[in-house]
Amino acid sequence: MIPKVGTNPEINILTIGAKILVYLRQKNQCCILDDIFEYFQKNSNLSLDHIILSLDWLYTIKAINIENNQVFICKWLCCIKPLKVKFS
Repeated sequence: MIPKVGTNPEINILTIGAKILVYLRQKNQCCILDDIFEYFQKNSNLSLDHIILSLDWLYTIKAINIENNQVFICKWLCCIKPLKVKFS
């Protein structure tokens, strides 16, 4: 069960998961797992636990695939129009 009430939206796994998908789109649908950890710890001040939980959730709903330390957006998700969000 994912808590929806009383949680800070910045550390909610749904919000973080959406940001990870946007980040992957900007990286041509794929990047190294370590790059995701480094980027979000540095730029969003997120704990490793929150990032891992968000990646687990994305994997569970088949939004991403992880293979040999590479994170890929699943093919069915690539057909959806990308969001207009930019990361610095």
